[in-house]
Amino acid sequence: MVVKSGGGGGGAEEGAAGAAVRRWVEAGGGRLVLDGGLATELEAHGADLNDPLWSAKCILSSPHLIRKVHLDYIEAGANIIITASYQATIQGFESKGFSKEQGENLLTKSVEIAHEAREMFLKQHPDQSTPLRPILVAASIGSYGAYLADGSEYSGDYGEAGTLEFLKDFHRRRLQVLAEARPDLIAFETIPNKLEAQAYVELLEECNINIPSWFSFNSKDGVNVVSGDSLIECAKIANECAKVGAVGINCTPPRFIHSLILSIRKVTDKPILIYPNSGERYDAERKEWVESTGVSDGDFVSYVSEWCKDGAALIGGCCRTTPNTIRAISRSLNQYYPAP
Repeated sequence: MVVKSGGGGGGAEEGAAGAAVRRWVEAGGGRLVLDGGLATELEAHGADLNDPLWSAKCILSSPHLIRKVHLDYIEAGANIIITASYQATIQGFESKGFSKEQGENLLTKSVEIAHEAREMFLKQHPDQSTPLRPILVAASIGSYGAYLADGSEYSGDYGEAGTLEFLKDFHRRRLQVLAEARPDLIAFETIPNKLEAQAYVELLEECNINIPSWFSFNSKDGVNVVSGDSLIECAKIANECAKVGAVGINCTPPRFIHSLILSIRKVTDKPILIYPNSGERYDAERKEWVESTGVSDGDFVSYVSEWCKDGAALIGGCCRTTPNTIRAISRSLNQYYPAP
């Protein structure tokens, strides 16, 4: 069974990006499994992420830990692993005293680490190297708010920096460097507002990026993105770009996903991806997750069949989810899409 994730969408032609993502979904038997929280696992392995670079700090200090977490997620059943570059920016590395060239090299390294993890897995499990189990690397691009490390990726309020040209200038070289590192996908994650989505679309065209991309937005009400912009309008921007191969939601409580998928389906026929957080509440001032505000792995996975019926074709987890979460998602999807 293969999911056609659209409903009443339309607009731009699917393009090579959409076709590539759809081929991967079909190769996976109708669904792909994304990985889970990277920072959560890095901290579980002893990494101190109390730093504006967050998980990107480990590109500098503990690349072996990143590699291990990637490998753990592949072994848990993930088809797509997302690099540690979400909060990695040239500007952020420069603020730590690195040169622009050194910052670019660290961005490249984030993709290389993920490639190494994939190669290690395939060397250890040669029987897993089949067309029915694509294992892909997605280079993560977090929002401008993620660079600020002040919680504004959960509000989309950038103040005076909230102009189209400023955001394009901020992201341009980072996008080029990550594309040059040859990931399979580029993941624009936790997009909080319509303006940044438009900046990404224009950069993909202006920089002539030919690697399939996905856009994932975040919401705290199940209707709009976190800035208050209409999710439907945001999804339309992604749909109209032929270089965007999938559209969806990340870092959002599981209870909101059903209604958000239905909204996205109104405006796109592209594959839909969803990777919610655990449902826990994030305290931006204290920079920590509030314990006991989320759902258990069992409760999280109980939503999976509903999300599949809604039209999601790529499913995983975001903050505070673990390899155990992804393993449970993979099992659930294997039941929903039994092997031929």
